[in-house]
Amino acid sequence: MQPMPHRILVVDDDGPQRRSLCLGLELLGFSPIEAASASSAVEILDTTSVTLALVDVCLGHESGTQLVRRLQFRHPQLPVVLTSGGCGGLADRERATMANVIAFVPKPYNLDELANFLQQKLEQAVAG
Repeated sequence: MQPMPHRILVVDDDGPQRRSLCLGLELLGFSPIEAASASSAVEILDTTSVTLALVDVCLGHESGTQLVRRLQFRHPQLPVVLTSGGCGGLADRERATMANVIAFVPKPYNLDELANFLQQKLEQAVAG
């Protein structure tokens, strides 16, 4: 019996980029779930179990770091990887030291490298 693929919540307001990343992650064996905003991410997490959240720092009118703070309160055990394509400066990288943020990954990223990185982080999280 095959193990269930890791469910990864991908939170990014850039629709084409979010869909492309989810498709790539799915092809590499993950089970991605899309969220276009912080509020939709919270709604999804209130009803769906995920292994990790990949959160863009800039979510249009919302902030990925604000979402992370909400997740720390509502889902404190959920590991989070913050990502940014340029709007997240040094201050946002420093904020990536929040309790459940396990890494900061700058965009653009190579899909294979990102998948390997996520797999490594998931294994570390499971190992404790």
